Amino acid sequence: MKKVYELKIMNYRFIALILAIIVLSVFPGSVSQAQTVRIGAALPLFEDSEDPGDQQLGKEILNGIDFALNEYNQAPKIKVRLITRDTKKDPQTCADAVAKLSENDSVSVILGPIFSSELASVTGVALTDEIPVVSPTATGDRLAENHDYIFQLNPSYAVRGRVMADYLVKKLGMQNFVIISESSYGINFSNHFISEIKKLKGNIAADYYYGSNTTNIVGIIKQIDSTIRANDLFINAANLNVTQRQKLENSGVRYSLLDSMMTYKTDVSIYYLFGKNAKKIIDTLNIKPHPLKPETSKFIQGYIDAIYIPISNPAEIGMIVPQLFSYGLSFYIAGTGDWNNEKALRDNAVYLKNLIFESEYYLNESDPRVIDLKEKLKTTKYKLNKNFLFGYDAMNLILSIISAGNTSREQIYDALNKVKSYDAIKSKITLDYHRINSELNILTYDDGIKLIGTYKLGEGTKQ
Repeated sequence: MKKVYELKIMNYRFIALILAIIVLSVFPGSVSQAQTVRIGAALPLFEDSEDPGDQQLGKEILNGIDFALNEYNQAPKIKVRLITRDTKKDPQTCADAVAKLSENDSVSVILGPIFSSELASVTGVALTDEIPVVSPTATGDRLAENHDYIFQLNPSYAVRGRVMADYLVKKLGMQNFVIISESSYGINFSNHFISEIKKLKGNIAADYYYGSNTTNIVGIIKQIDSTIRANDLFINAANLNVTQRQKLENSGVRYSLLDSMMTYKTDVSIYYLFGKNAKKIIDTLNIKPHPLKPETSKFIQGYIDAIYIPISNPAEIGMIVPQLFSYGLSFYIAGTGDWNNEKALRDNAVYLKNLIFESEYYLNESDPRVIDLKEKLKTTKYKLNKNFLFGYDAMNLILSIISAGNTSREQIYDALNKVKSYDAIKSKITLDYHRINSELNILTYDDGIKLIGTYKLGEGTKQ
């Protein structure tokens, strides 16, 4: 009788085992809590350096990564562990570190490296081992674009130049542009801006370049002035008769503007008044425009819609903007992410009329997530800054993918390719352009940096 009882117990256990196997095969997510996914982090930590300056960048990004992981691990759907490797900001060291992480089959994705030169050194490992490598900061061209398994959460130079061109032409209806670009770094943006403007049938009236140590661009400004004088046409309301002035007012020109034009006897561009169809409109009004006289120094131009200025660092703002203003050419400036500097813009606010610039970083102080994060950080050693958010946002994106059940290298790779308008704190992330973030903040300055909206390459704005 005892043997029969033991046999029954064995049969029950066998049946239970079979049922467990069936459950595992049909419902693999039901045991996800028992699973541990490992994320590699390849960062310039300079662990053997005694200079805090060497360690700052990598440490701040790692702080953001660690804090995001600590938040996630409070109630994880799937257990996640982090393995860090020091790249020392050296491409070969970085390649060795990523290869070592990739050899570990339990590592499903690598966060970092952060420099474009480092990222270029690991493209082969990523492809060979089929492991997603996600850089939160690299902006170089032809990295993710030309190499599978590489992802750039920071828009590349190509995306940035093209997005600004798209926004100015498609959203604002601009057509004629001048470029003033720094010749070593800024040119990375301007080349793509020029190509996109031409593709959109816009016009580059002129492009000029200055060296990184330049302190004076008056020579460039004088050439822009000559371009305007050679192509623009003007009217002076003070020289028009009553009938002609009435026609201008009837055509939509504000009386206050007409009154100001007459009072100050200012030459005003017909393109400023009527836009790209100015010649046709002014002909119907039977008013003959004129070019500027050589001695005329005060005028309102309209031939150039905007000046695109990709700088290499915020210090150049204080060199460029006052000089443009003194010649009446600070009318509309479009900039790159290096314009995103509160102090530099505040110091030059008096010279800025209309300014927009793209940036991957904008901190909305009224965002409940920002308020909550600041409150949580008060009890920690961490500081909320740009580098912290690069790590924090990147880690949260990866954790959101893992918590949805994507745990293998292949699953994470597929999920990253489908990321669209992920709402990170500092920016939105869309990876549909060769695995590069194609979405940027469009910012302006008006008694502080303000968000106009976000703009995705090839699409419109989202408020």
